[in-house]
Amino acid sequence: MSVSFHKKLTVSILVVSLFHLVLFAVGAYLIFQLDILPDVLGDLAEPVPRWLLVMGTLEPGFLRITALTGMASLLLFAVLANLGVRTLYRRTDSAELLFIMLFCLSLFLEAWRLGNLIFQAFGLPQYLNVVVTRVVLFSRFFGLLCLLVSSLYAVAMKYTQYSVLIGGMAVLAFTLAGILPLDTSLYEATFLYKLGDRQGYFFVRLILAALMVINFFVAARLRRSRRFAVAAVAGLFLFVGRELVQYGIAPLPIVLGTALLIVGFVIFVRQIVVFYLGL
Repeated sequence: MSVSFHKKLTVSILVVSLFHLVLFAVGAYLIFQLDILPDVLGDLAEPVPRWLLVMGTLEPGFLRITALTGMASLLLFAVLANLGVRTLYRRTDSAELLFIMLFCLSLFLEAWRLGNLIFQAFGLPQYLNVVVTRVVLFSRFFGLLCLLVSSLYAVAMKYTQYSVLIGGMAVLAFTLAGILPLDTSLYEATFLYKLGDRQGYFFVRLILAALMVINFFVAARLRRSRRFAVAAVAGLFLFVGRELVQYGIAPLPIVLGTALLIVGFVIFVRQIVVFYLGL
């Protein structure tokens, strides 16, 4: 990878991170200052899965606090994770670490969910809420694609035009997010419009996660290193952890999801770094 691309990448990650931290801080301030509650959105989609409500309720004030806490957890994790892996990435030039950094970067777009509270409260056009929902869906698809591509490099994929690859992943993620039908008359408890095809959405995410795990196990066999099998489990932790936090509207899913993200990230990075550097 060229030094120029590396500098542009690290600067871009820093800029995007800082922008979304400011965006989240301003959005959270407005929501509390103006006392905007989730019930301004109208009817929530029913029924809400029970696992989302462990130790929680759909009372508007509680929902606001827990949803903001979940978003803050994702942003804080993403900042610390990328700061922690940046130096290691420079030492290994590992594509696996590059795409884990991009996975963490995708977590920042969860902050856009606040827009659906603020736009509705100010009576702004409905299409803005549609844009917010699709941006967040894009971030989730893009994050999964990053995990999948990381596993492909573990299997020894040689393609080095990273900018082209990342651009292609972004187009694919936007396409997947754009074709999903939305029910704009109902909201999820996470402030996004209700998906019209929840089963299709679940199936696509499940397939991407399964392919990622399979690729890492194949890499463990081809490269004769159990570290890639451990990385497969760590990648699964990252997937499940994000799912729990992004859908968590109660303390328990958020705490468990954040713990899985941290453990998965630490294990994944350690396995990759030890394999390449022999530390």
